Amino acid sequence: MPILKTFVYLVFGLVVSIGSLLSNPESVTAQTSQTEVSEADFEAAIEKTLRQHPELIFRALEQDPVMLADLAERGVELRKAKVEEARWRAELAHPKVPQLTDNRPVRGARQAPVTIVEYSDFECPYCRAVSPTLQEVLTAYGDAVRLVYKHNPLSFHTTAEPAARYFEAIALQSEEQAWRFHDLVFQQQRSLSRGIEVLKEIASVLEVDQARLERDLQSDTVSRRIAADRAEAEQFGFDGTPAFVINGVSLIGNHPKQDFDRIIKKMLPDTHAMAR
Repeated sequence: MPILKTFVYLVFGLVVSIGSLLSNPESVTAQTSQTEVSEADFEAAIEKTLRQHPELIFRALEQDPVMLADLAERGVELRKAKVEEARWRAELAHPKVPQLTDNRPVRGARQAPVTIVEYSDFECPYCRAVSPTLQEVLTAYGDAVRLVYKHNPLSFHTTAEPAARYFEAIALQSEEQAWRFHDLVFQQQRSLSRGIEVLKEIASVLEVDQARLERDLQSDTVSRRIAADRAEAEQFGFDGTPAFVINGVSLIGNHPKQDFDRIIKKMLPDTHAMAR
């Protein structure tokens, strides 16, 4: 039985119990079983009961510790959601503004009204875990959302920065192949402990000029881009990965799709408000 429904039954039982104490027990019990209580009366009775006898609800819940734990967990989630909502409203008023240039690889429509900028690390397991979620988001919103991939390779992930260099060097030749490299690296993330050799193996199956790739890996263009991404992540206070900026609003960590939905739907006009 859903938690809320069980909770309602418990509270209704309390209402009946208190009514029994305040009037004839037999008549109240019979009347309760035979008479349909209107929704307004029911809510009013619950509110009155809780205001006058708040300790009774805890006594009832003590009889079902599993449900009590579930309600407590739900309370924590609701409190966290309210804190997040307040932070998002503040960031909407003073948005984070990433540097975006036309030559960055983009997934989704380039002219999309919503831009998700991801600050990521190819060796981070949370970045790998959130990648399918981002694919779901892009599929759900179609031309309304695009993804820009930026780099924040962490110092204790020794293959993360070389992987970032490969991604950007490949992108100088082909956006499509850069995203293919991105997907293959996350698919083979557990092999990255072998170092650069794994990156070379992945790159070797791509449709790019391998000689040019070797040159571009050491280019100033690639070095400046990764350094700028890192500096921007630090500016925004992102000391871990993944982190996202969605039209100026930040979202940090491996979140489910519904958390992306909550922000994206605030950014879209009514015609795009519902994801497919």
